[in-house]
Amino acid sequence: MERTTERFDTSTYYMERQGHEYQFEHYLRGKVRQFGGDNGSNYIEYARKDNSLFGTCKEYYNKTGTLKLVGKYYYNRFNAGIWKEYDENGYLIDEYDQDAPYKNYPWEKVEKFVKEELKLDLFDKNVSIRRYVSDKTNIPVWIIHYKVGSNIVSIKINANIGEIIKKGTNPIIK
Repeated sequence: MERTTERFDTSTYYMERQGHEYQFEHYLRGKVRQFGGDNGSNYIEYARKDNSLFGTCKEYYNKTGTLKLVGKYYYNRFNAGIWKEYDENGYLIDEYDQDAPYKNYPWEKVEKFVKEELKLDLFDKNVSIRRYVSDKTNIPVWIIHYKVGSNIVSIKINANIGEIIKKGTNPIIK
């Protein structure tokens, strides 16, 4: 049975935090942002290198400081890959693949479409990619938004078949 011994460093966190969070640079993990712990809430940590589209998210139990949840996230919109959940003693209790619904049209295909077809920079703050499984149809969907002049272009892709279901342009409301 898998077990983690990873714990949140509460002493450094409380000594170094400014207001309700602590931010620092780590040579392996990049920019790290930690927050939480107040009023019994769990501790949360996000870490991502500057030149990376994906980072790591961790949640730690408040009482024990033990790792509760760990996984990968796309820097501005969604969880990705295998996420692991541990009990307060550090034993693995669950594992789930956030990418499973999108296996027919995975991230790599979306990334290629955005870079090669749309000719967009994924690090551009005017480019946003999200994904979700529709409540009504149970179809996994990718949503790409990007700015062109004073308009926002939206592209919705059915992740089961990899086809664009909807494309539209709307003016930016100021």
